[in-house]
Amino acid sequence: MFQTLLYRIMFPFIIALLLITLAILEMQKVTLAKFYDKQLSVSDYLNWYATHPANTIDALQILKAQQPDHHGGTTQDWCPAVHSDNGFVSITYLDDQPVCCNLGKGQRYVYYKENEQEITLLCGRWPRTEIVSVDKTGMRAAQSYLNSY
Repeated sequence: MFQTLLYRIMFPFIIALLLITLAILEMQKVTLAKFYDKQLSVSDYLNWYATHPANTIDALQILKAQQPDHHGGTTQDWCPAVHSDNGFVSITYLDDQPVCCNLGKGQRYVYYKENEQEITLLCGRWPRTEIVSVDKTGMRAAQSYLNSY
């Protein structure tokens, strides 16, 4: 009798948890589709891999912040070639290294797309995502600066 009562109480919570998890995964799919300017079809919602492209990049490789020579500094000093769609670049840490993007917990690889002038990256996971752009000329200058030391 106790098991039946426990089952009747826990079953709705388990179902609700599964539905919430599926909704979060679907919203991440919608976020990726929007990032890549792709229209989702009904079959895309059922296929997990429909909007998960293989083009990801290590966030430390391209978004590692440059520590300025002086103590402190603004975000612009730390991330001179990075621009955020929301107007403010976030700095998070990955392997004790500052990264110019709001990474999700445990996230190392981020989705990206590029054109001739810049690389655009999608950091974080729904609902906390940040889209940042890195100017390719500024990125090359930063990489040559880092390689000189």
